[in-house]
Amino acid sequence: MYTAQKFFTTLIRKNVNGFHFALPAAAFTLLFLVSNVSGADDPFGSSTLSPNKNDMLKDMAYDQVNWKRPQGVFTWITMATGYDTPWDSLGRPGWMTTGDAYVEPVNPGISEFPLDTQMFYIVFEAQPLDAPGQFAIAWFHMKDGQVASNTPVGQDVIELEMNQRSGYFQVSKPADGWIPGKYQVKIFYGSPGQALHAVNVIGTMEFTIKG
Repeated sequence: MYTAQKFFTTLIRKNVNGFHFALPAAAFTLLFLVSNVSGADDPFGSSTLSPNKNDMLKDMAYDQVNWKRPQGVFTWITMATGYDTPWDSLGRPGWMTTGDAYVEPVNPGISEFPLDTQMFYIVFEAQPLDAPGQFAIAWFHMKDGQVASNTPVGQDVIELEMNQRSGYFQVSKPADGWIPGKYQVKIFYGSPGQALHAVNVIGTMEFTIKG
């Protein structure tokens, strides 16, 4: 950081005389903007994907059987084979700005999927937000009841504005195919653009890929 700041300070001093006192701040501002742009596409922080001990997440597991009830920040949340929208949506399908718009899950309450599944969904309705929110998921293969690796099988990130409540996550088949067995889904919540870490986990779900 110091080396980069010194470089920018020297460069600007060569071109603009008489503004030496503002240069360190200008250099830091430029570096801040560059660093934010470079990390804007992936909000997952370095500590996000560290597997938590299973006993630490037991109280965070969502009820996937009785899913038609409030859980955490969600009015309801469920895995499903698909989704329906009542009319054309704006932006990502499912993100609608009309106050009474919604997304309906198709075959809700399912948690077992065949090996050839290309994609399934986690469909939800959020509680009313007092500010725009960023939701994300990362899913991990499990072995002997524990997350087997720090590296997620996949992840998905979406945002909701204050007047948007309904939406879904996409859980897609990995490039090298599914490994039969159980998977854990960690669900994250934060402000748009915020780096997501383990402390941002607000709940977990599980699904099974049948071999």
